[in-house]
Amino acid sequence: MDFLNTSFGKLAYQKHGKGNDVYLLFHGFGQNMKAFDTFLTLRKETQTYLIFDIFYHGQSSWKSINYKLTKDIWKEIIIQLMLEEGFEKFHLIGYSMGGKFSLATYELFPKQVQSLLLMAPDGIKTGFWYNMATFPGILNRVFRHVVFHPERFFKTMKMLKKVGILQKSLIKFVKSQMKTRTMRAQVYFTWIVFKPLQPSLGKIIQSLRENQTPITLVTGKFDKMVTTENLKKFTTKIPHIKIVELESGHNSLIEDTKNYYFEKGF
Repeated sequence: MDFLNTSFGKLAYQKHGKGNDVYLLFHGFGQNMKAFDTFLTLRKETQTYLIFDIFYHGQSSWKSINYKLTKDIWKEIIIQLMLEEGFEKFHLIGYSMGGKFSLATYELFPKQVQSLLLMAPDGIKTGFWYNMATFPGILNRVFRHVVFHPERFFKTMKMLKKVGILQKSLIKFVKSQMKTRTMRAQVYFTWIVFKPLQPSLGKIIQSLRENQTPITLVTGKFDKMVTTENLKKFTTKIPHIKIVELESGHNSLIEDTKNYYFEKGF
């Protein structure tokens, strides 16, 4: 386990390999670096994997909820990582929330990024939960109340499911992320602190087209969180993008993507 000690928090990561091709891997919400253990079977001798615990996850810690993770701060953190680990060019791999971190990183370092692999990425089509977290003023306090006192909220979700407005899979996902008070606190702190890190899709699309950066977008056919259809507004603007839709749901997408590349080559 290695730690990048920054002015804003401690970023935990594990380094695998000593190759010149450096890959930065970012997991999804509620996970930690172990989510990518399965990907280690894909690593070649020429490659180095740096697999992270995102702030508020695993062994990483953030200084205070009063500090927001802005793009300028994230840029500073990545530059510090590059200096300490001694690399200039790198590849990005991100799943779900980690996809948003990958997109934001590409926006900041389009000339340094050699490829992107995004699995059901957050940050392209903003979902209900992100919108709720970014509501101003009194509505933001409503979100906090929902997180720390969820009973009425879950009753409302159950009612909406009965009338067909909410899908069972979405309710199951939300409940899995909010089972305990600790988990609900992680929900609140993560979304509040990470609010400013929303990628600028226009800039990203322009950079992808200008630099012809290889990009692969993987989605799951049975994923109700991030769908191929919902991402079309983004993908249709990138002529060279590779789109892979697997027979997968949201939670199994990392493993299924590994299996796909194990057969096809990575």
